[in-house]
Amino acid sequence: MTEFETYEALWNRALWYLGRRDYGAQELRQKLLRYRPDKPAPAEEDVDRAIERLLELGLLDDERYAQRLAESLSRKGFGERGILMELRMRGLGDESPEAPVEDRERLTELLQTKYQRKLGDERGRRAVYQALVRKGFTHGDIQAALRGYMEEENQYGVI
Repeated sequence: MTEFETYEALWNRALWYLGRRDYGAQELRQKLLRYRPDKPAPAEEDVDRAIERLLELGLLDDERYAQRLAESLSRKGFGERGILMELRMRGLGDESPEAPVEDRERLTELLQTKYQRKLGDERGRRAVYQALVRKGFTHGDIQAALRGYMEEENQYGVI
């Protein structure tokens, strides 16, 4: 017969995880069920019971977590599509937090601040383009923002 982790130990482990960082309900459930060598596995019913209790107590809130994560990713320069992909990967795909800033505005800001030095030559522009794709911006938005940035800079005779 398989030995299971006690509910009390599972509860303490869940609280320990939440003390380190925020989690969504599905993400925490997966973390609690993850195989740990030389440790007893928790019963799925106990995990579900613990998740429900954490939700009741307000210690676990998918909507709040999704909003905080979206804001954090936005500050890191991710586009709306990249943010939505990350939310889905963490089991928060149904949540739709408001994007703090529109993608075009965010792209323009990134080009003027973080990537400005790299836009002087073709190789640098390709590197910037690839970095922005990895952050979840669409090809069309990136092209439009780069075109607008380059036209603006040429107007002032910089490039």
